[in-house]
Amino acid sequence: MKEIFILLFVFSISFTLTAQKQNIPDTSNIDELNMYLDNAVRLRNAGMITTLTGVGIAVVGCITTVIWSATTPMEGWDVLITLVPAAIGIYGGIPVAIIGIPIWAIGGSRKSKAEIAIQKLNILPENTMALGLGITFRF
Repeated sequence: MKEIFILLFVFSISFTLTAQKQNIPDTSNIDELNMYLDNAVRLRNAGMITTLTGVGIAVVGCITTVIWSATTPMEGWDVLITLVPAAIGIYGGIPVAIIGIPIWAIGGSRKSKAEIAIQKLNILPENTMALGLGITFRF
C-alpha cells in the first residue's frame, strides 16, 4: 500500500511540473514581460510559503511529541500514543515541503528569465545609429 501511495505522489509531481512550463515570447512588449514577472514572483512566493509551512508543520509535530512525552509518564502503549503528533507532522509536513521546493525553483527561474528579458528591452535606445553607446540621432 505504501508503494502505491509513493508512486501516485511521484507521478502527480511530474504532471504538475510539466503543466507549469511556460516560455517567454520572443516578441514580447514591456507590459507582457511585467505581467510574466509578476506571475513568476507570485509562483516563487507560493513555493516559499508552501515549503516553509511544510517544514513548520513537521517541526511543530516533533516539538509537540517531545513536550507531551516529557510531561506524560510512559507506561505500555503511552509511548506509541505520544508519537502520534510527530507522525502526523512528519507525514503531513514533509510532502508539503517537497511539493513547495520545485514550485519555488520554477518561480525563481522564471523571475530571472523575465528580468533578463526586461533588461534587454531597456538597454536598446530608440533611433540609435551606434547601438550600446546611447547616442541618439534625431532628424
